[in-house]
Amino acid sequence: MIRAILPALLLAPALGFAADDMARANGYDDAWQAAWTAHAKATRAAAKTKKTPGLVLQVGDSITHANPYSQWARRATGATPADQAVLGWCHAAHAVSADPANPNGFALAIADVNGRRGVTASGGMDCSEFLSGDGNAGAAMPDLADQAAARAALADGSAYDGNLRASTVAAAYADAEVAVIMLGTNDVNHGKSVDAVKQQLGAIVDAFTARRIVVVLSTIPPHHANDALAAQVSDAIGALAKEKKLALIDYRAEILARRPADWNGTLMNPGDVHPTAGVGGFNAASDPYADGGDAASHRTGAAASSSGYLLRSWLTIQKLKEVRAALDG
Repeated sequence: MIRAILPALLLAPALGFAADDMARANGYDDAWQAAWTAHAKATRAAAKTKKTPGLVLQVGDSITHANPYSQWARRATGATPADQAVLGWCHAAHAVSADPANPNGFALAIADVNGRRGVTASGGMDCSEFLSGDGNAGAAMPDLADQAAARAALADGSAYDGNLRASTVAAAYADAEVAVIMLGTNDVNHGKSVDAVKQQLGAIVDAFTARRIVVVLSTIPPHHANDALAAQVSDAIGALAKEKKLALIDYRAEILARRPADWNGTLMNPGDVHPTAGVGGFNAASDPYADGGDAASHRTGAAASSSGYLLRSWLTIQKLKEVRAALDG
């Protein structure tokens, strides 16, 4: 009997079947949770612009712009009541469109303004390009403070092909409550220094905080070609979150918790920097708790170890539970 059980016990950690995956996923910022909770409350309390309840921006590069990132959030397959409450709060089931007035932050990220970008996310963009609004194809996006002008610029996919500007996005959505930001993969692609990435990402955070938008940072996934640098960038993102008193989603750590040795080809597309939509019959809208998991104890199953986008979407919603509770508490 012991011999029969042992292989399953050894396999479980590799597939992410922990006692409580939500607790682990939300635990990477526990050391400064009191600080980020207080900072989040203070940020919203200082807002002079009326906030749109549940407007949660999804900000980043192609990993955020990709449609599969939103599929579980939009369809809520197997979602628990607590998941559903947060999904409803952030308007995740709202129609996908690039209308800048759309309150669904997932939709604003994934809906195509052109073939390269959405309203708040753009393929190929690194931190310096988002900070300056230039260098990622097309005309440089200006620093616009007026909300209407900023939204018009974000919707203009002809003039601003791949370019987005952090200050302009923040101005366009000064009514947003939260922004989930994941950048850094293209900085690794471009061989940028860790110090430069941290400094530039810090300035991006400041642009959103200046508009009294509560920022949640995410680490980046493992990198098939330069994972040593990707690991350092993720470490720097974690350090920045602690320094600036921000909530943290450690996407990298959660990928490695499930697939420490075989993430390349399972949670990440083989030889690529993008997560998988799904392998082994699973997809980005699969039930994250099925096939070995347990919704009641927040334990993910095989699907969350087989779709990198499903995993990221689920992690985002778990962290937003904590962020919403902090803002409402």
